Amino acid sequence: MYTHATRQKDPAAACALALFGLLLGCMLALSAFGAQVYRALTAAQARNNASRAALSYVSARLRAADTAGAVALGAGPEGPALLLREEGYETRIYLYEGCLVEEYAAAGSALAPQNAQIIARTGSFSAAAAGGLYTVTTDAGVVQVCLHSGEGSA
Repeated sequence: MYTHATRQKDPAAACALALFGLLLGCMLALSAFGAQVYRALTAAQARNNASRAALSYVSARLRAADTAGAVALGAGPEGPALLLREEGYETRIYLYEGCLVEEYAAAGSALAPQNAQIIARTGSFSAAAAGGLYTVTTDAGVVQVCLHSGEGSA
C-alpha cells in the first residue's frame, strides 16, 4: 500500500535556485541600466554632432566665399549677420528665433527670415572680423577662419 510521505526539501537545491534567481535578476537589471546609459550617450553624441555640424557648416561657407570683398558683416534681426556675396546675390547667416538660419537673396534686399533655411538650433550667434580673421561663436563653441583673400569688407 502506498502512503503519502512528506518530502523534505533539499536545502542545497533551494539555495542554488535562489542564487540562480538572484544572478538572473542582476543580469536583467544590468542590461536595463546599460541600455539606459547607451541611450543617453548616443543622444548626447547626436546633440554634440549637430551643434558641431553647424560650426563646421559656417566655417565651410566662409572658406568657399574666400574671394576679395565677398565676405562682410551686417545686421541680422537678432544680432550680427554674415554676408557672403557673389555676383549680385548674397547668402546671409544669422540668428532668428533660436535658430541659426541661412537666407539666399539679392544683394541689398531686406531680410526675409520667413524664407530662411534652418541650419541648427542655437541660443546665441556672434560674428566678428579682425583683418582677414573671422570669429564665429554659437552655443556649440567658437570657430575662427582666416581668409586668404585679405581683409574682406567689414
